Amino acid sequence: MSLHKHNLSIYTHLAPVYDDVMRNVDYEDWADFIDALIVEHNEEARSVLELGCGTGTLSLLLDELDVYDITATDISPEMLQVARDKADFQQAKVTFEQVDFTDIRLNGPYDVVFLVFDGINYLTTPESVTRVMQRVRSILTPETGIFILDFTTPHNSQRNAEDMNDEGVTPDNWRFVRVSRFLEAEKLHYNEFTLEKLSDKEVVLSRHREVHVQRVYTLAEMRGFAREAGFAILAEYDGFDMVPATANSDRVTLVLQ
Repeated sequence: MSLHKHNLSIYTHLAPVYDDVMRNVDYEDWADFIDALIVEHNEEARSVLELGCGTGTLSLLLDELDVYDITATDISPEMLQVARDKADFQQAKVTFEQVDFTDIRLNGPYDVVFLVFDGINYLTTPESVTRVMQRVRSILTPETGIFILDFTTPHNSQRNAEDMNDEGVTPDNWRFVRVSRFLEAEKLHYNEFTLEKLSDKEVVLSRHREVHVQRVYTLAEMRGFAREAGFAILAEYDGFDMVPATANSDRVTLVLQ
């Protein structure tokens, strides 16, 4: 996922352990879901832009379908390097570019733009969400282009914040600890990562700390931002299922046009 410039450093040290931190995510199902949304809402789509691609896993899986011309972007050079290494190994055709999704300087047009992994929750003001949506709308293929995004809601943070606490050691000797906490009054969800590089004898060689701050939004709020940006809402899905979202959904996927 991508961030505005003043938060760039938070993916500097997390990049080498990111795939391990996300090890429980079923990326194949997620990619199948995105493909299903494209087929449902813009079947003729070919040009696809991913914003906040992180280490590129989703775009690389979509590339395996051999249907789309994919550009995947992120602001973090460290995350992109991991993505490019994976693409080289897989001989994938995805184009990776460094792009800040709060300042998209691409012309398009793109048939599909998608921003997932609750990347939009890193925008902590309503104004910034609307601005990003407006910019995305400007680079979509007129009349047929779609914007797919997901976001987490206050319900998710209220119910699951403590379950997000995690720790582990990667195969290349990075130890990570993730502490999750939700400040309900401020609608801000914090994920603090402590990252330690270990020697073969488990001596700490370096230690780093990253704090990720996200704002949670309700479905009603996101509907308002989308309409203010000039979008029509084609669909609202509960999480990653083709069932309608509700005000009580933990995560919502929107398809906008």
